[in-house]
Amino acid sequence: MIRRYKQSDANAVKVIAHSEDKQRSMRCASSLRCDYFIDNEPEHCFVMTDEFDKPTGYILCSTSRDRFAALFPAYLSIVRQEDKRLYAAQKKLFKKIISARSAYAYFTLDVLPSFRDKGGGKELVNTLIRHLTDIEVMGACTLADTPSAIAFCERIGFERILRVSKTSGIYLFKINTI
Repeated sequence: MIRRYKQSDANAVKVIAHSEDKQRSMRCASSLRCDYFIDNEPEHCFVMTDEFDKPTGYILCSTSRDRFAALFPAYLSIVRQEDKRLYAAQKKLFKKIISARSAYAYFTLDVLPSFRDKGGGKELVNTLIRHLTDIEVMGACTLADTPSAIAFCERIGFERILRVSKTSGIYLFKINTI
């Protein structure tokens, strides 16, 4: 089931974010992957849940480029305290994301490994696209930084708009709001 994010989902979302980035601390992983979104734009966030209403995946979205640009660096400063090399790389990536976003929403998506390949990720994206259509956002973009994330984006109709490195890129889905 897909539903709107609730504040009570915060810890579960952070655990999901950390499950993808186990070599980092929970604090560092959640700072990079979810804290900005759930702290500042929870109205654009959705979770996938199991039969007990426990989150098993999420899609978290920012529709305000200016707010994201102004506030996300504070979340990066948490990373700086733990890993200066990661901080430097993420700071460069942040600049690329901001330059590529323009009028588009930016989102992050993750699903627990045991719940992948069952259509939940695609349904999370479809839920977000319907939401963005309702609020007349022109499109959505995301960073795909693994081969499986790139394959997923291409499979569901996203196009790469910016190559970030040999193994990552920013992918866009345009929404026809006319």
